[in-house]
Amino acid sequence: SSGINAEYGGGFLTAHLIGQFPGYYYAAVMRNPVIDLSTMVGSTDIPDWCDVESGGVSPTQMREMSPISHAHKVTTPVLIQLGAKDLRVPPSQGLAFHRAVIGSEVRWYPEDCHPLSRVPTAADVMVCTHLWFARHSTTTS
Repeated sequence: SSGINAEYGGGFLTAHLIGQFPGYYYAAVMRNPVIDLSTMVGSTDIPDWCDVESGGVSPTQMREMSPISHAHKVTTPVLIQLGAKDLRVPPSQGLAFHRAVIGSEVRWYPEDCHPLSRVPTAADVMVCTHLWFARHSTTTS
């Protein structure tokens, strides 16, 4: 198995993969992930992105095509890194996944936004990502 690491829209794909293929990845890290298009459309600064990605379907269909609909199947250890000031992918997205996935962990960056690019944040993100994969790679063989 392998680890998986992505941000934003890539976090959407990562969350889908760990939900639809439980146990395949030994660990996952997501930064400011899109988790539920149906709730994001009303809280993001780019609601049109949600409509484009979903094909303009109803909120119920948006939720069904979102990773949150598979969260109950996740067995992969997952670290979710969130910027409290993110207007693009509101932190409520990652927190919803955290609440749905038992054993997930959140790393909260109160002074950062979407790119998690402040120097102290970026350094912490890299170190924590490395440590997360190192910690979980030893538990699989």
